[in-house]
Amino acid sequence: MNPSATGWIKKHFPTFKETIVNPNYSENNFYIKLQQTGFTYANSVTTLSQNNQDTLKLTLEEKTKVNLFDTLGYLFFLKNPNATQEDYLQELLFFYEEVEIKNTSFFKFPSILKANLYDKAEKVLQQRIQLNENIFQRNFSNLITNALLFLDALAFLHYLTYKTGTPAYIKNLEAVICRVILAAFQQKTEKSHYEELILKLIQSSLRYNKLTDINYNLSKTCFKSIIHSLEKNYLLDIACIAIYSDERLANKELEFLAQLGTYLNLPERRIQTAVTQMQLFVAQHKPEIVYFDYSNALQHFYKNTNRMVRVLIIRNKRRLIKEISDSRELMLLLHKSTQQELSITEKEKVKTQLLDICKTIPSLAIFILPGGSILLPLLIKFIPQLLPTAFNENLQDN
Repeated sequence: MNPSATGWIKKHFPTFKETIVNPNYSENNFYIKLQQTGFTYANSVTTLSQNNQDTLKLTLEEKTKVNLFDTLGYLFFLKNPNATQEDYLQELLFFYEEVEIKNTSFFKFPSILKANLYDKAEKVLQQRIQLNENIFQRNFSNLITNALLFLDALAFLHYLTYKTGTPAYIKNLEAVICRVILAAFQQKTEKSHYEELILKLIQSSLRYNKLTDINYNLSKTCFKSIIHSLEKNYLLDIACIAIYSDERLANKELEFLAQLGTYLNLPERRIQTAVTQMQLFVAQHKPEIVYFDYSNALQHFYKNTNRMVRVLIIRNKRRLIKEISDSRELMLLLHKSTQQELSITEKEKVKTQLLDICKTIPSLAIFILPGGSILLPLLIKFIPQLLPTAFNENLQDN
């Protein structure tokens, strides 16, 4: 199942029903499993339905998309156990149509109106997980994933339960979450570059509120509307990951979490468990957590672009090999490039011929878009590694 290709939802449904619906998780057990994927920490390192037999390595964006779909689906079938998959998709579309604010509707594109139910749902989920930036801006920034996606799940649960008042609910809850995060930042005696990145992440994720004041404390926040266990668990997890930016927990910060627990009417052992689980998650997955990697912006851009290009090439390996093998001159130039610098004329030939090949493979269309030529050096870098061993030997014999 490829979450970036059309038709992925229909193909994913059997796995979804087997792993998410059939076990009949309690809400608490489901949340713990979702927490372990990293979704509630804003960094999905795996998915709820992924297993060791999966051969396709998913990107961060794809994992996030699948987790969002699975989470919304779990909540829907929890409320509607006898419903069909089409019922779920229809309700999902109704929900997003209701909560979207003016001028940002998922249904503003005429093509979505003409699509079938599955295509509409895929487009909605894809647009939901993307930040409001184009692909180059998104990779250049440190804002790779949306920090507040679990808010969608909580709003969907409210929508399924009450069928009314969902926009007001999501606006209020978003404001509470942001104030808790900002209050967590106030506990730090030394501010780091990390906090700046998280603030940008929050600002880019907000859909109903704007940050006008970054100086908040818990006493300024109204928690009366936070009554569901999922709401409380999520607020606590968000506070934990925000306050742990320097991978240390000072006494003042622990006192802050205890105070938050008091406002949320959570027992002390629940706070301790949340802290332990968060520390364990960071220890196990730190290299994969985007906001712990805030090196030079250009390095970050290269790293994420490098990963994106590698995924594209691996998924189109067979067709690439066939197309390149049919072009003897390109084969020779690629081989030569591994041993010495190509001349300007030779580089231009490689560029032209590779772009011609990309035109024949839809998934590689990004390379022929305006600005796509900046990715060509990465394309050239990875291709020789994927060609058969005989690639170099045959050329050397000639």
